[in-house]
Amino acid sequence: MIFPIRTDSPLRTTPWTNWAILLANVAVFFCELANRKLVANYGLSARDPSLLRFFSYAFVHGNPEGALGGWDSWAHLAVNMLALYIFGNNVNDRLGHLGYLAFYLSGAVAGGICYVLAESSGTRVVGASGAVMAVMGAYLALYPRSRIKILSLILFVGTFEVPSLPFMIIILLLNLLASVAGVPEVAYITHVGGMLFGFAVCILLLRCNLLPRDPFDFLALAQRWNRRRQYQTLVRQGYNPFDYAPPPELGGRWPSQDKINIHRIEELRAEIHEAVAHHNLPHAAILFLDLKAVDPQQVLSRQAQLDVANQLASQQFYAQAADAYEQFLRHFPNFQRIEHVELMLGIICARYLQQYDRARELLNKALLRLHSDNEISMAQEELRRLGEQKAERRKTS
Repeated sequence: MIFPIRTDSPLRTTPWTNWAILLANVAVFFCELANRKLVANYGLSARDPSLLRFFSYAFVHGNPEGALGGWDSWAHLAVNMLALYIFGNNVNDRLGHLGYLAFYLSGAVAGGICYVLAESSGTRVVGASGAVMAVMGAYLALYPRSRIKILSLILFVGTFEVPSLPFMIIILLLNLLASVAGVPEVAYITHVGGMLFGFAVCILLLRCNLLPRDPFDFLALAQRWNRRRQYQTLVRQGYNPFDYAPPPELGGRWPSQDKINIHRIEELRAEIHEAVAHHNLPHAAILFLDLKAVDPQQVLSRQAQLDVANQLASQQFYAQAADAYEQFLRHFPNFQRIEHVELMLGIICARYLQQYDRARELLNKALLRLHSDNEISMAQEELRRLGEQKAERRKTS
């Protein structure tokens, strides 16, 4: 089995509401141990769906059919509370306390409605799974680029990290397949309904600007993908972005050439400089790649160009980083610390791009101006390694 144990999304506030909901579930469970009637009275049945039970079933975790307090009841509670703690903290952070409480309860109702519509038997459904899956759907919408640490107890014992986007999609598909297959004892349709509800609600809130936008939320990623798709479609149909000819008409849906080349460039440049000013360099780097897709000749202001080039290198986009550094050298040759840029670009060319002649040229130039012993040693070591590689290539040829 595998279990998520944490995410890498930092919190800005203390998620008091999520902790209160978690404690409420645990408290109700211990009340169930003392009074079995709670499970029967507050579980949700498709044949008797009262309004109160659409909320109450999400706080009850005892097995309506089996022994109360058995391992399955404890496991049910533990899995739900673990997922709620891992993903709910961040969603609480983004939605606020009252907003998160309303969202959580709405997720429980949405999961319950799906169960009532799909189930015809008198079996009662209990558990926070529908609400928790709504929280996971919200997490997918708000944090699709985050990473989740997973504990593995099958094949090997240990931990590994996975991106949240494919993880959440796999969870949704597995629950959907189990629901279609009619796997007994677990109300998988409640999970599916809750997750779809949570995802759709947060996408709507983002689209209406009712939630603070993030450059890495699902809607932002989808919008950037769509811009790239539109641009690539224009190019495939013969549009040359370096021409003054208007782009091909595609049913009147495409903007004019001026809007594509001029308005879009101005918009992207403004967004990049705003992101740099707010120290959001990962977002600035993504926008810079969008800008280069529109016009490869675009260059930012001196500091912004250098910051974005450094960010691309740190994210291991070495070809894009090298291009940004090359533009920097061409447009800002009098930069006071130009030798540091030459050193960085030389190392990238040598280690990652196999541009050995260019690397030697840059490293030799940098050595003429470098003053730090560490940087001089780094450049000399790289040149020595390049020399050894060149000698080996001569022997093999």
